[in-house]
Amino acid sequence: MASLTGNIDLTTDAGISAARGLVNQRNQESRNTSRRVTDGLRHSAMKGRNHGGSKRPYGWRKDRVHVNKREAEHIRREVPRILAGVRPITLAREWNERKIPTSTGSQWQAATIKNIFTGPRIAGYVVYQGEILYDADGNRVRGEWEPILTEEEYEAITTKWKPDRPVPSRLGAIGKGHGTAYLLSPFVRCGKCNAKMHGGRRNDKHGGPPQEFYRCPAKGQGGCGSLSRLAAPVEAYIKALVIAEQQKIQFRKLDDVPPWPKAQELGDLQARIEESTRRYEAGTYTAERYFPSLARMEAAEAELKRERRQYEGRQQTRRHAIVNLAEEWDKPDFTMEQKQAAIAETLTAIIIKPAGRNVRFHPDQIVPVFRESDTEVA
Repeated sequence: MASLTGNIDLTTDAGISAARGLVNQRNQESRNTSRRVTDGLRHSAMKGRNHGGSKRPYGWRKDRVHVNKREAEHIRREVPRILAGVRPITLAREWNERKIPTSTGSQWQAATIKNIFTGPRIAGYVVYQGEILYDADGNRVRGEWEPILTEEEYEAITTKWKPDRPVPSRLGAIGKGHGTAYLLSPFVRCGKCNAKMHGGRRNDKHGGPPQEFYRCPAKGQGGCGSLSRLAAPVEAYIKALVIAEQQKIQFRKLDDVPPWPKAQELGDLQARIEESTRRYEAGTYTAERYFPSLARMEAAEAELKRERRQYEGRQQTRRHAIVNLAEEWDKPDFTMEQKQAAIAETLTAIIIKPAGRNVRFHPDQIVPVFRESDTEVA
């Protein structure tokens, strides 16, 4: 056998022993190189430097440090819509229709959109081995690049699109289940058997365009199959009801949002830090006592400030969710998801009661089930 260091005769015991020793030596060198590379990457990440593949991250220039203003504007413009209920697949479809280019020239996919908005890089955080990197003091390491979103916006979006626990609802489980083609499909229920009603289309008897309707599924599909109702009047009534209810509670919700409950605790801690510093500067507090105490208090201060940012981010999420529906509802960019999210802010279900044959629509045939008031910041 020929090697870089000479020939080895594997037909002899000495040759086999030499080959095994050479393999072990090269394996140790490989492991040492791997360890040095890993340590180098971690040290580089701890300093906030760029690392990753050859593809340019969307939103930044080729140097990966400075923001691409045009792409960053596309990202920032969608933040209020995301917080109001728009899904990644909807943004992907819209961006493809608007011919917004990706960084590689391919088509937008829902997963790509979600990764952009929920990736820690967008808020300036460093990611190492798939996780946000923390320094020795427990603080998130900031990258050398310019962030596109604020910490509060990033926290709000990740809460919206990447909840800690799956939500058993088509409205809350982003990326789960199927989107609905009919506005009230997640809400309408049969007033006779309480089954979930389905949307559909049928031809108009008078030759007009097809009409949408909601119907109870057949008995073999879990319903009674004996109730159906045209969608247009029901949707118009629910739209007016939700808009009126949202306008009534809009300002009350904003006023009722409680202040951050630990503001006094943070203020007291900062006062203790200032007092401790004055005592040290005056010579009444030794360095051996001052610096360990200061490190503990500053760590607690950083944790409280992080909690305050998260709380303010949730407050901002609520403010974005409360929109002027009367103005926004019929705009082309006010999507189905946003309308359903607005309805879900007010109602949990819509019960359609049976009516006699040839009976015209009347609001008494609709029983809205209102969501219980919640003044806490969720």
